Amino acid sequence: MSTASGYLGKFVWTAGTFVVSAGLKFGLNIVLAYLLAPEILGVMVVVNAIRLGVELLTDVGIEQNIIHHRDGLDRQFRDTAWTLQLLRGVLLSLVFLIAAPFLAHAYGIDVRIFLVAALSPMIGGAHSTAIFVLVKQMEVRRRNLFELSCEALAFAVQVALAAWLRSVWAPVIGLVLAVAIRSALSYLLPDPGQRLRFDREIVRRIVHFGKWIAITSLVMYAATNLDRLYLGRVAPLALLGIYGIARAIAELPTTLARRMSYQIIFPALASVSESDRAGQMGAIAGSRAVFTLGVCAALALAASVADGLILMIYDPRYQAASWMLSVLLGGAVFAVLSNLNEALLLSAGRPFYASVANMMRLVTLAVLLPTGHRLAGFPGAVVAVAVTELLQYGYIAVGLHRVRMSFWRQDALAIGAACAVFAVMLAVRWQLGFGTPLAGLGRIG
Repeated sequence: MSTASGYLGKFVWTAGTFVVSAGLKFGLNIVLAYLLAPEILGVMVVVNAIRLGVELLTDVGIEQNIIHHRDGLDRQFRDTAWTLQLLRGVLLSLVFLIAAPFLAHAYGIDVRIFLVAALSPMIGGAHSTAIFVLVKQMEVRRRNLFELSCEALAFAVQVALAAWLRSVWAPVIGLVLAVAIRSALSYLLPDPGQRLRFDREIVRRIVHFGKWIAITSLVMYAATNLDRLYLGRVAPLALLGIYGIARAIAELPTTLARRMSYQIIFPALASVSESDRAGQMGAIAGSRAVFTLGVCAALALAASVADGLILMIYDPRYQAASWMLSVLLGGAVFAVLSNLNEALLLSAGRPFYASVANMMRLVTLAVLLPTGHRLAGFPGAVVAVAVTELLQYGYIAVGLHRVRMSFWRQDALAIGAACAVFAVMLAVRWQLGFGTPLAGLGRIG
């Protein structure tokens, strides 16, 4: 059993490499905003949302299965899991190719863009399961360095393409190459070899454990991308591109929380018996408390000065992203906590509760998003996204209550700290005559 200091080191390593990763993504965001038109970024918001949806179809949680099963490291299990992953990738690319003409018609986007993007599931499905072995063995340092290497190389390729092509084809081709880079580099990890194998008993076990993960993945995808797909139909692509910038920035801390959950909390708790789980939670508690308090307070601080940040970094075409970012960062406080808490449900072997919570999140967003847009236009839709994150935290909390696992005191402290920081910063802004970061909220209908 790992010690509290051991978990702190893993949290620090994960956070440290993620900061560099986030810097690369943020840098790419800025470069593309300067080199490409907002309409092109809007196209990519739609394409990426659809691509992610396709890639989550029939997801049975290969990574989670390797982590969960005792024999997940056995060659027979890994090869069978890899074969399923590969076949699924080919199938999903075919589905994407067939759907491309219909998607192009629905969104008014060149069908060739969807046809190129359709290659990504097949290419991504070819990566080695050695990536997942690192997670099961809690090789946090090596896993994060691997992901960082992939992102750094992809960053260089995407920037070069944008500078060269200056068209929508730069991010489209860059998307496919980024997936290819990760798949290729996975075979440089320890014990990367794979061969086709189909063990029916192992397949049955993977599908049995993964059935709720499949539902959770689909529902989570719909809940996190419904805003992009809906706004892509009712708003101009240029405005969607601006929203995409704010959304990408606001999602960075949520992505970090998800990485913490699946690389540290989930494997740590899943690897012990139920009787030892309380001790493991105690070992994790201190590191989690530092993380949640720091991230939530930082989010509140960023939300209070979002307008200044956007003004300094982006040109005038993107200034509407300032109030959007402030609103979305408020919702991100609860999204961070929800992602951390969802790992507890999976580690307890109760993915059903996570599925139900994400289903409720989807239903909530499906109701609030069009309602907000109808009542208050684009700002109303953005506020609906943030409110949904707050309610999602409550849905996850119900599941945690059922399995008698939670860090509710830590969460309450983190939320309280975020509210206090935001209130203090608003007071300072008023005293200095800067108004609120939401001043531009009513300018877009």
